[in-house]
Amino acid sequence: MKSLEQAVALIGQWGPERAKDRQQILSRIDGLSSSCSEAINIWQRYLDAPGAAGDEWTILSWVGPERAKRLHEINLEASELLRQAGAIAGPEAVRFHAYENDLVEMAYRRLTTGETGPDVARSAIERMHTRRAYLNQVAARIKAIQLVRPKAVSRGAASSRLPAKKVSLKKVPVKKAKKTRPAAGSLKKASKKKAGKTGVRPAKKSARKSAKKRR
Repeated sequence: MKSLEQAVALIGQWGPERAKDRQQILSRIDGLSSSCSEAINIWQRYLDAPGAAGDEWTILSWVGPERAKRLHEINLEASELLRQAGAIAGPEAVRFHAYENDLVEMAYRRLTTGETGPDVARSAIERMHTRRAYLNQVAARIKAIQLVRPKAVSRGAASSRLPAKKVSLKKVPVKKAKKTRPAAGSLKKASKKKAGKTGVRPAKKSARKSAKKRR
């Protein structure tokens, strides 16, 4: 049953705060198992005392309307229990309920060629035993699940898990500055500035002053 399998998967993700929900699902599964047991008893009572043979077309003519009606009622009750279990587990589980097959073997189908009422009863009892065993196994799996609260992850731990950024080792090319020669005029200006700072006068002026002193 897909809805129950999905419910088991969802319960495995629960914490201890949902222990009550798990117990409610287990109670529904126990009800499903009881439904199977009741249906088995109805089929077995018929098999123990089949009575007069029916026709060759319908199981109802062999089993009788009262047994057929009760099997139908048990199946409706079981279907509702299955829906409730899925709804408690969550929408991921309950959405499969519409596609589930009948849990209980009912007496409304037609007989196949050569089939009799007791043949149907024996196969129905066998299938119901298989389904009840499956339900009990699902209940055992759910009981074995430990509801553990997930550990909180600190920010530091979360950041430490982040992959480190890769540092590129490629050398960045450096552009070399172009060497430019100063213009001729700028060299003359620069020499005049240096001469002014050091206090050295041009040679022509010094020669004139020395001539005046001699006179």
